[in-house]
Amino acid sequence: MSDLAKLIQQKIATCGPITFAWFMKQALYHPQWGYYTSPGTKIGRTGDFYTAPTVNPLFGTMLANQLYQMWGAADRPAQWVVAEYGPGTGILARDIVVALCQDHPDLYAILDYYLIDISDTLKEVQQQNLAAGEPGASHKFHWVDKLAEIGPGYIENGCVLANELVDAFPVHLVRQSAGELQELYVGLSGGKGDNTFTLLPGQLSTLELAEYFSSQNVQLEEGQRAEVNLQAREWLAEVTAHLQRGYLLIIDYGATSEELYAPFRYDGTLRCFHKHQLVDNPLINLGGQDITAHVNFSTLITWGEQLELRKRELVTQPQFLINLGILDVLKKQPDYIQNPEFTKITSAIKQLVLPGGMGDIFKVLVQEKAVS
Repeated sequence: MSDLAKLIQQKIATCGPITFAWFMKQALYHPQWGYYTSPGTKIGRTGDFYTAPTVNPLFGTMLANQLYQMWGAADRPAQWVVAEYGPGTGILARDIVVALCQDHPDLYAILDYYLIDISDTLKEVQQQNLAAGEPGASHKFHWVDKLAEIGPGYIENGCVLANELVDAFPVHLVRQSAGELQELYVGLSGGKGDNTFTLLPGQLSTLELAEYFSSQNVQLEEGQRAEVNLQAREWLAEVTAHLQRGYLLIIDYGATSEELYAPFRYDGTLRCFHKHQLVDNPLINLGGQDITAHVNFSTLITWGEQLELRKRELVTQPQFLINLGILDVLKKQPDYIQNPEFTKITSAIKQLVLPGGMGDIFKVLVQEKAVS
């Protein structure tokens, strides 16, 4: 049994069943034993899952085009900050800055790129990858633990970027039972000598859970299970408090409320990944597997509007990338029939934009603040 499992068992034995949100937070972010904070490869071929930046630098190139458009729409201020939350291995930051240096040198010249991460292990990986990137570009990158550490405590002009971040926020688990909304807690099975984790129904830990569904006019079916991401609102509040003028760009898999809580999602969207395999049970292998849930883009839009963030667009990832010219890249490949690079690029584009790849469920939300 892992040290993290023992710690959580002791917490339950002392205080009783815990919310799944607290359990998930420890499993992913415990300072010593959490999935994202402990050593080990998480992303890529030898890890547990892929992200779009690991497919091909094209993804970063398209985001560089988007940032250039944002800078222009904001009247090309003399300084532009990009702050990326949860930058993983740093590959996306590298690809964006390389593309800006090559294709948009005017924005590159005034750019500062901040990476926000709580994992010291990942920070080391990021620093190694970025040091080996574009020659002379290392001075563009800065590491902080939170937005408040940037400049005078806020971003005067810029973009906050979150690629596959919100899906990893801890969620509450709820279930409709006998006409009422219950919360599912993590407890111990209770058998003699049996300390395995199990889900136990109980009253809601906070009225915010009931308000969450009533505000969206959502009624779950009898027995239907769902996830509620309340931390997303706290994160949006942090972003808007420190973004004076600019954009928030969220790329993640998810749906609107209507689709997310539809009857066909009877068991919710919570899932785990280990060595590129889907795992049904989030209560095992603590700290050794990723745990995620689909993002509710409806609430991100609603909460954002309450915090002075106006929705600019919500589109699928394929449409987003096509709008930015990802298909035009093919036209720039000379002698494509005999060019081995052409096959690599077309394969990446298929993975990013066609059904069956990452284009199926990924969406892009762009919100703006104080931009005319």
